[in-house]
Amino acid sequence: MNSSTKPINNYTFIDNSTDTKNSELCLALYRKSLKSKDMDHDGTHFDGQYPHVFVTLGASGDLARKKIYPTLWWLFRDSLLPSNTVFYGYARSKTSIDQIKEKCKPYMHLKPGEEKLHDQFWSLNHYFTIPELISKEVKSGIRHVRKGPIANRVFYLALPSVYEEVTVHIRNACMAQKGWTRIIIEKPFGRDLATSQILSDHLASLFTEQQIYRIDHYLGKEMVQNLMTLDLAIAFSAPLGTGTT
Repeated sequence: MNSSTKPINNYTFIDNSTDTKNSELCLALYRKSLKSKDMDHDGTHFDGQYPHVFVTLGASGDLARKKIYPTLWWLFRDSLLPSNTVFYGYARSKTSIDQIKEKCKPYMHLKPGEEKLHDQFWSLNHYFTIPELISKEVKSGIRHVRKGPIANRVFYLALPSVYEEVTVHIRNACMAQKGWTRIIIEKPFGRDLATSQILSDHLASLFTEQQIYRIDHYLGKEMVQNLMTLDLAIAFSAPLGTGTT
């Protein structure tokens, strides 16, 4: 969406009012869609009467600092999350939520006047150091998430390559007894087709397909890298197809 410009005394000022109005309109539509009856089924409708717990495993890493926490902040800022959502982060690093907050600052893109709301967001965040993400400490560490009989839970695995061990612990100890549970797998989903299939079979043995979300950094990477080559090839071959040289 382009901002309009207004020339005043030979100076050009950018008018952002149009962008602001359009952004607010989009946010209003998003909020309305979250309340739509068409979305009112397991795992898609954020019912405000139930607590929602967002758990990040690997919370001290680059992915969490640069992508996950900023995105959660923007969703919170724009009122696109249930009001009773809390956030838990787990990793092996000996750090604190205040240190994570400080490291996230360059990526949060805070606007003037948002400081108080930003502090409110971080007050809902908690961090716990656990010795080994693949050990029984995951089971005992996420005991904080298990409070209350009803809570929808999202587990975001921002981990290097220990999905199998961690997901077993989640399945055995951390599933919501009432409410839904979702597992988000981030990073390359296996090294090749064979390892990807092994991981898919493992997850299928623990969760339903509806409970699993996959985000693969490298899916389609080679195609994207070759777009420029493809574009040049089309440019050179187009005259041949039209009979012009």
